[in-house]
Amino acid sequence: MLGRLLSQSGRPRGWFGRILVRGMNLGHSGLTHWGLSKVEIPEHANVLDIGCGGGRTLEYLASQVRLGKAVGIDYSEDSVAVARKRNQKLIVSGRVEVLHGSVSSMPFSDATFDCVTAVEAYYFWPDIAADLAEVRRVMKPNGQLVIIAGMYLGSKFDKRNMKLIRVGGMRCFSVQEFEDTLQDAGFPNVVVTVEPRKGWICVVSELGPNDNTKECAKRDTA
Repeated sequence: MLGRLLSQSGRPRGWFGRILVRGMNLGHSGLTHWGLSKVEIPEHANVLDIGCGGGRTLEYLASQVRLGKAVGIDYSEDSVAVARKRNQKLIVSGRVEVLHGSVSSMPFSDATFDCVTAVEAYYFWPDIAADLAEVRRVMKPNGQLVIIAGMYLGSKFDKRNMKLIRVGGMRCFSVQEFEDTLQDAGFPNVVVTVEPRKGWICVVSELGPNDNTKECAKRDTA
């Protein structure tokens, strides 16, 4: 049962998957609000939520970016359906968009988003280095990447977490691994905050004013 639950968490599907993502909307709300409290998102920002699940984070982000737009992408078609239903009015008004797709190849132009969020999602990314490069591609200079997760290595919950990682075939980083991986991927400024009582982690990575511009220029001239 645990294996089925964790495999569905990576890509919810069918009736069970739709029930699961609706439960995630509620179950992840405390973690999400805690993590997003660590970052300031301007009201005019365009924000991307990778692995948007049931769409509750998108709904919250839309309330913060009243002059911008909140876009969600998810690998699960069933998650996309649930997120679209939850945010139907915001979608009609043009303030939210929900797309089906993978973090590994996103249907967005270079330097599109001021902020990218990923809540309980990076565990399942296929190739973390390549996927972070793709995330960086769609971010504007001075953009922010916010990774929020309910577990990290080195917490008091390591025994439980290691079981989940093993059964679910998941990835889980320590604080140092987050710092090293993100800096290697071209994110020079990394700030990690943990909530040790609950085993939560929030990683905020900022691009510099020219970081993404240089990367796009290299690709254009290659």
